[in-house]
Amino acid sequence: MIKIIHLISTLDRGGAETSLHRLVSNMDKYRFRNIVVSLKNVGPVGKEIQRNCISVFPLNMKKGFPDPRGIMPFSKILNEFEPHIIQTWLYHANLFGILFKHKAKILWNIRCSNMDLKRYGTIYRWTVKLGALFSYIPHVVISNSRTGRMIHEEMGYEPARWEIIPNGFDRDIFKPNPIARKNIRKTLRIPADAFVIGCIARFDPMKDHRNLIKAASLLLKTNPAVHFILAGKGVTHDNLCLNKYHINSCNIDQFHLLGERDDIPQILAAVDIASSTSSFGEGFPNNIGEAMSTGVPCVVTDVGDSANIVNTTGIIVPAKNPEALAYAWQSLNNAGLGVIKKMGKKARQRIEKFYNMESMIQNYEAIYQKYASNIT
Repeated sequence: MIKIIHLISTLDRGGAETSLHRLVSNMDKYRFRNIVVSLKNVGPVGKEIQRNCISVFPLNMKKGFPDPRGIMPFSKILNEFEPHIIQTWLYHANLFGILFKHKAKILWNIRCSNMDLKRYGTIYRWTVKLGALFSYIPHVVISNSRTGRMIHEEMGYEPARWEIIPNGFDRDIFKPNPIARKNIRKTLRIPADAFVIGCIARFDPMKDHRNLIKAASLLLKTNPAVHFILAGKGVTHDNLCLNKYHINSCNIDQFHLLGERDDIPQILAAVDIASSTSSFGEGFPNNIGEAMSTGVPCVVTDVGDSANIVNTTGIIVPAKNPEALAYAWQSLNNAGLGVIKKMGKKARQRIEKFYNMESMIQNYEAIYQKYASNIT
């Protein structure tokens, strides 16, 4: 049995954390044994992983500065588990993992593309840059997007080998659900026939909620009955920064800010179209794949691999262009529900063909088999 330790920076809700959860929960349990280690605490995603009978260990390292207290606990876990592979996820975990390259094969996982580093703290910026310096150490670097690989190569990342494994989605979980559509709208007091736009994204500079709000204000001038459902960590009415965009730009009654939720499949089933409005940094946004799998067409900014994922099943607009975003929303609203449903059906078919969860898992398993069989 091949033993793998997945070392990740955090187990809060996010794209990388969700992909890790899907991977370890569905791998062949007769061929692979997985455990998960978080640099921080167990987090909500860690608890979900534990419910699938997979061990999760927190190192409880403090965020914001280099914390050596995790070295000894992780060494103890390594000595007890004796893994063949240490699969790291995200920049901080990538660097931390190479301290233990003598213990197992090191594989990195990079999940983003053109990060605007000036928007983040000094430690984060240096972590990304140091990753380029030490990128020769891992046996392979896995990226979930071709854009992510290209951008990191431009930043100086030179690993021995790259592998591209796009995210995969469970079509049994993310699927059209008329009952959920009705119930979510009823709970939020949204009319059954209202045109609803959804955006599932944490409040973060890269997600560019400001762009979304500006576009919404333009759309609401001519379509005051449109509703917006926004969910994600920090996306709440008590977020002063988001609330400032909101009050200055739009009719507050048309916005439903739900914060972090664990019923995203049901929320997506309640919207007519979904949007990813990021201005930088995306590799393969999970929110796009989840919406498409649900049968919801997407309007997305041309960041990372988003345009290639959506292809002809939705609309691609430039980043930081609220006028183009509002126009795309308006064009779908004008097209009518029949056209939207046809686009949504094509979107779901595209996920089934190119971005299904089974393919993602098989690709990871093949890599783990290859490197575990070549222990030196």
